[in-house]
Amino acid sequence: MPQLISGLLFVGPLVFAGVSDLRSRTIPYSTCILLALAGLISFSPANLFGLLLAVPFFFAAGRGRGGAGDTMLIATAGFVLGLLPGLAGMTLALFLFLLFALGDKLIRRIRKQGAAPESYPLAPFLAVGFTAAYFMI
Repeated sequence: MPQLISGLLFVGPLVFAGVSDLRSRTIPYSTCILLALAGLISFSPANLFGLLLAVPFFFAAGRGRGGAGDTMLIATAGFVLGLLPGLAGMTLALFLFLLFALGDKLIRRIRKQGAAPESYPLAPFLAVGFTAAYFMI
C-alpha cells in the first residue's frame, strides 16, 4: 500500500507539472512539495545523492538558461528516485527533448517557417523520463 501511495504522489505531480509547463510555462512549487512527500514515504539516506542531479540546472538557471521550477522538479524527483535511477530518468528525458527540438527544427525548415521559439517547456519530458525510471526500480 505505501508503494501505491508513493507512486500516486510521484506520478500525479509530475503529470501536473508537465501540463502546467505546457500551458503557462510555470511549474508550481506545490508539485515539488508533493514529490518530496512521495520521497519521505520510502525514504533512504542514499536517495539524498539524487539531489545532485539538479546542480547543473541550478547553475544554468542562474545564467538565465532554464527556470527554477525545472531545477526544483529535478531535485525533488532525484530525491525520490536516488542518483542512478534519477540519472537514467534524466538521460531519457533529455534524449526525448533533443529528439523533439531536432524534429521541430527540421519541420520548420521544411515548411520554411520562422525561427524556433527561444525555449521549450522541459517539464513534460522530465515527467516522462522520471516516470519511466520510477517504474523501472
